[in-house]
Amino acid sequence: MDASIQYSAHAARLGKPFRARDDLAAHAGNPALSDGILMGLADGAWHSGESLAESAQISRAAIHKRVQKLRDAGWPIDAETGRGYRLPGGWDRLDVDALRQRAPTGWSVTVLDRVTGTNAWLAERDYAGPALVLAEQQTQGRGSRGRQWFSPPGVNLYASFDWQFDGASSQLGPLSLVVAVSLAAVLGRLDVRIKWPNDLIVNDAKLAGILIEASGELAGPVRTIIGIGCNVAMAGAVDLGQPWTSLAALGPAPSRTELAADLMSQLDVDLRRFQTEGFAPFLPRFQALDALDDRAVVVEQGGQRREAIARGVNLQGQLQCEFSDGLEALVSGEVSVRRS
Repeated sequence: MDASIQYSAHAARLGKPFRARDDLAAHAGNPALSDGILMGLADGAWHSGESLAESAQISRAAIHKRVQKLRDAGWPIDAETGRGYRLPGGWDRLDVDALRQRAPTGWSVTVLDRVTGTNAWLAERDYAGPALVLAEQQTQGRGSRGRQWFSPPGVNLYASFDWQFDGASSQLGPLSLVVAVSLAAVLGRLDVRIKWPNDLIVNDAKLAGILIEASGELAGPVRTIIGIGCNVAMAGAVDLGQPWTSLAALGPAPSRTELAADLMSQLDVDLRRFQTEGFAPFLPRFQALDALDDRAVVVEQGGQRREAIARGVNLQGQLQCEFSDGLEALVSGEVSVRRS
């Protein structure tokens, strides 16, 4: 199994014809998706406490307490005497009904408000076919190598896709690159590049990341949970400890619902093709988007740092690096562009 895919112990869940109760999962214990205050503030404008109380169907006196509860959950609601309340930037609510209408045949769609992580939530449930889970917020979002994925509410895309492959796990090495190519196709209007093995960047600033977890028998079938985080409209002042960007910073941000629907449709096509044809049809598309090709890089493996020139990937999705002592295909490792 390639290091860009984490293997986990959920093999017993493979292939069970059970469908999660999406209607309950999407709304039970879910104040934000049904909260009249958030709905009233969705346009990003100022609203009086009186109008919000009417929208939320609660007393005027209860508004302050409800707003504070939403703030504690991470919603950056402004309050100002004489003007009322405002949610800067508004709220582009994820529309589960629209997503289900656009879902390819056989797909299940769930939208959650607040969850520890969409990958973890999905791993504990079984579906009869492909599934998409989206969340407005993750409290313990994870990126590659166990890093935290910052997941504020209502502004980004936090998605996990459930897909089962019939073949052996050894064939899935290039999967993260296939998913990256799919996401880049959906975002094709931008100068997006793919940084091996699982990041999408623009001008060396991170836009999106991919985390794939797999379970099952090594000979197959293999269940994969494909996690994708994409910065859509996150505030530019957020410090993530590395350069990052968002769709809103690059131009008009698309609807998160449209983005998720387009990605679901693209993955439905591309994952089926990868299942039957492997990585070969995707390699030219990756090569056109390769952020590391012919660049000087630093490779960190096992506590060692080595300098090399990146020379693209092979059909197994391994990064080919030219070191001082020859060419080597990397299955794993932390790779960064060498600064002059």
